[in-house]
Amino acid sequence: MKSYQEFFAELKRRHVFKVAGVYGIVAFGVLQAADLALPRLGMPDWTVTFMLALVLLAFPVVLIIAWAFEVTPDGVKKTDAAAPGEIEAIVSAPMSQRWPSGLLALVGGAALIAGGWWVGQRTGGDSGTVSDAGPAGGARLAYVDLSDDPRPSIAVLPFADMSPDGDQEYFSDGMTEEILNVLAKIRELRVAARTSTFALKDQDLTAAQWGDTLHVAYFVEGSVRKAGDQLRITAQLIDTSDGSHLWSENYDRSLDNVFQIQSEIAEAIADALTVPLGLTEGSDLVSPTADIEAYDLYLTGRARLRERGAGVFEAVDLFKAAVARDSMWAPAWAGLADATSLQVWYDFPQFHDRELPFDETLAEAEQAARRALNLNPRNPTALIALGNIQRDRYRWAEAEELYLQALDLDPDNAEAHQQYAEFLHKRGRVAEAVRSIDRAAALDPAPVRIYQFVKILRKDDRWDDVEEVLAWAVARGLDERFSPLAVWARQAPMARARSEGRYEDAVDSAPESPADTAGFGERQRALSAGRFDMLPDSMRDLERLGPEDLVRLDEPDLAVEQVVRRLTEIEATVLTRLTVEFVWDVALDDIRDDRRVQAALESIGLGGLTVQRTPVGERVRPAILRQADADAGAEGTPR
Repeated sequence: MKSYQEFFAELKRRHVFKVAGVYGIVAFGVLQAADLALPRLGMPDWTVTFMLALVLLAFPVVLIIAWAFEVTPDGVKKTDAAAPGEIEAIVSAPMSQRWPSGLLALVGGAALIAGGWWVGQRTGGDSGTVSDAGPAGGARLAYVDLSDDPRPSIAVLPFADMSPDGDQEYFSDGMTEEILNVLAKIRELRVAARTSTFALKDQDLTAAQWGDTLHVAYFVEGSVRKAGDQLRITAQLIDTSDGSHLWSENYDRSLDNVFQIQSEIAEAIADALTVPLGLTEGSDLVSPTADIEAYDLYLTGRARLRERGAGVFEAVDLFKAAVARDSMWAPAWAGLADATSLQVWYDFPQFHDRELPFDETLAEAEQAARRALNLNPRNPTALIALGNIQRDRYRWAEAEELYLQALDLDPDNAEAHQQYAEFLHKRGRVAEAVRSIDRAAALDPAPVRIYQFVKILRKDDRWDDVEEVLAWAVARGLDERFSPLAVWARQAPMARARSEGRYEDAVDSAPESPADTAGFGERQRALSAGRFDMLPDSMRDLERLGPEDLVRLDEPDLAVEQVVRRLTEIEATVLTRLTVEFVWDVALDDIRDDRRVQAALESIGLGGLTVQRTPVGERVRPAILRQADADAGAEGTPR
């Protein structure tokens, strides 16, 4: 009994208990600060884990040093042996004098363990890295035809603007979208996308025609009359099978009640269709603001953001005005994060005249996204925006985790599926990207989603599907609403001919303007012959030749240099930094293992990856084409 008491007395004499307590408390504070500050300073994800390991490994070293040395007025020196009777005096001292140092050590040890556990929870497990083999939680990302979905399906038609001056269309459209978003939170409903319903705005169709066109069993229609601070909203739920009204209501309220009206409409529809709201604890159908002017700015910002181009920059200003009026409203911060992150994709003089540094812009977007998530951790828009920000910074593991969180909260979120598909595309996981963008396009066939679908199908070497999807889009006029999609529609036959080595056919199938460009035919003949020396002098500028061209011209070293330059040079355009997926092009398969290319890929976190395309035997016809086939087969048949 005496020996262990003497040992603890020696620890107390050498101040080991005191050092352990102080070290644990200080380490807890350091770990908390590192967990919060290092990611915001742009440090890699592993730095927090490294800090934790360093703090834990240093603990026994510090205790050994405390045992062996002591600090004196003359400096640090080796601890002297105990004076005669010194240990006995400590052992025989009252408990009130012996226990405080031991309790301090216990508190410090507990603080160290708590700090290590906290950081381990934040950086370990699923939040650390996500396997490239496939997404975690794949069951929640089931890729099925919408016609196989057993849930009641519903569309929200654009509400009519009945305001006295007819100048509130943006508000009625915004109300439509808000009601649609509220209904989308009810997991037992499948809600048709905004793009699908607004594409048919002002069309006078029967209930059956709405059902056939939008592939839904029910739809909501109504009107909005806004005069000053007074609001009248009329809404009704209709069964497409027979045109019967299942529910209808008029709301005469002040603008301050607009969010209550949205909730009441959604709850009434769920009740009429006998589906549960299915809300998780802590979540609400509507996230209200106390400032109606902020809501008005928010709706206008969403409208501008959908326009893309210059509208993105207008949306940023509108969302900033909204958060200035209500800094505690998460949707406005999420909208600001979304719009700010998109600015880097539209950094062209025709869209804006402001300074737009890439890193600073993403940092500003991240600040807005994190502010939104602090206010509402379950805001999918903020999670998607933050995922985009981390993806564009090449922080791949964190980006994937954020996309999967958003999809877990909102499995029918077409934007989340699209942005996740773009992430997978950049990682070379092309087969997974096809499935994700297929789901996004089926949920909401917006032109930008079809454009991304075509890009990813091309990397999957599926030109038949590329041409069919483009023909489907052109038949619906989607190319007229998004110019990059129109370019693809014009150039796809030429691009396919070049990809398959049919360069003379490329000349014949080229759009009129490229074919008339000086040297175009000579370039195709040089590519056909695989001879760089056949190029006209005007075409030998490497700035005008992509790495795919250089591979076909039998100049693999020049192709490698071009790939490395595009991936790593500071002078490379921001758009090149954002479109790293070019490296997975089929034409570059033979040079991708070059050590220089691999070194460049390693520098942006893509080293060691291999492109994963869909095996021919596992390819599935895109869902939008399958639905088009079903519509064509059902045309003229009775309901």
